[in-house]
Amino acid sequence: MAGQRILYLNADGLTPFVVERGEIHAAPPFSTGEQGLTAFDTYLRNCPPDTPLTLLVDLPDESHQLESVPFVRGRDRQPMIARRQNQLFGETPYRTYLSLGRAKEGRRDEQILFAALTRPGVIQPWLERIQHSSCILARMVSVGFLSRTLITPHRASPSPLLLAHVTPAGLRVSCFDKGQLRFTRLTPLKPGACPPSGKVLQTEVQRSFDYLSAQRILPRKGKTTAHVLALPDAPAEPITGENTEHGLAFEILDPQPLAQILRLKSRLTSADSLPLLLQALATTPHLPQFAPAEALAEHRLRRAAQAIGALGAATLLISLGITTANLLDARGQRHLAETRLLQVRATEKHLKAVTDAMPATPLPLEQLSLTLATAKALISTNAGPEPALRQLAAALAPLPGFKLRHIEWTVSAPTERLAFQALRVHFSLPSGAEHARQRVAQTRALLTALGTMSTADITIEKQPAEMNDTQPLRITEEESGAETPQLTVRIQFPPDHP
Repeated sequence: MAGQRILYLNADGLTPFVVERGEIHAAPPFSTGEQGLTAFDTYLRNCPPDTPLTLLVDLPDESHQLESVPFVRGRDRQPMIARRQNQLFGETPYRTYLSLGRAKEGRRDEQILFAALTRPGVIQPWLERIQHSSCILARMVSVGFLSRTLITPHRASPSPLLLAHVTPAGLRVSCFDKGQLRFTRLTPLKPGACPPSGKVLQTEVQRSFDYLSAQRILPRKGKTTAHVLALPDAPAEPITGENTEHGLAFEILDPQPLAQILRLKSRLTSADSLPLLLQALATTPHLPQFAPAEALAEHRLRRAAQAIGALGAATLLISLGITTANLLDARGQRHLAETRLLQVRATEKHLKAVTDAMPATPLPLEQLSLTLATAKALISTNAGPEPALRQLAAALAPLPGFKLRHIEWTVSAPTERLAFQALRVHFSLPSGAEHARQRVAQTRALLTALGTMSTADITIEKQPAEMNDTQPLRITEEESGAETPQLTVRIQFPPDHP
């Protein structure tokens, strides 16, 4: 089964889940003890090789400490953080930290939230079996940090707030300040007490509120809102609402809108928020993770291999692209050389025809003078039609799909010892009444492209009948054997000064 594999771990054992396109599929749970660990080994052997696994930890033994440390960058930062973690949490390897930014006053120390799972004996047996299997541990996340995703964006507030929700491990109450986790506490529930009654919810939230107020994490004055995530009819007893004496107000949140935001397709049938957490974990890539570096070594090597493979594929594609561009450029250069050779031969043939047509008898002095002036003007200008053809090619280069019938190059009689060059260009257009719009569009595109030749004088000698403003675009069917509609444009270039 494709999808993300998430292992949910609490004090009762471990339950595998597969999250795929908003659907959550659960496998049989594994209890604590040798029997459950043996069944978990069998589960890992049945997984495909190199399967990434995410471990979601929901234990009451989670400690959080907010510390102000000097703002350090570079290679000294990680040793300083590691020393502070060792001082706070001892030998547990399952720890992480989250930077909350720098203080605005004083020497502007950095505020860092240190967190750790302080009961490694519950996690270690499961983690060892993952490391000895063909699967790969991708990350280890706690429900405390993941609970931030259960606050909808429109309910997020810069002031501190409380969130209470139920998981299979019990009732969890978390405090968030400026969108970041500051405190979390898990209270195990008695068997059969899920969902808890409104009185139990209110008592546990009140206890957390009193502790946080004493620690000055929550303000003693003002109002703090406690969001309780539960179905509207979940609590057996109603919550009394606002506690005006201590400034604590309760608000029941319906999880159904949150499920739609997270794109969870599985229907919520109880107050258990685990489906929401699993879907949020599958769709949230960056979360503080508690796994030690050696446990993530294989995952990091796999990511490095994937990055190297992607880089190699990108390099190959770039090389193929450069090679293809070079081949196309070489083909274009060869085609241009062949075209120029044909133009030169056509020019030579035309000049020979003009020479052969000249009469052998002496001409009048006026005609000889005009011929001599024309020859001098041609000598002083660029020889041949190449400059004019280059301008025409540059103007028509961006247009695909047009048909060029033929080009006529002429040199006019000199005026004030200057000769004018002109091109008469004939285009073939689609025929038939069903192609009327296509003819109009192609004609306009060709005229627009030719209009970019700012130094040339463009004259339309022939165009389709649809281009006439006095005639509607829809025309009658052409007769059989009718000539293909043509577009003829005369382009006159300014004279080249000697």
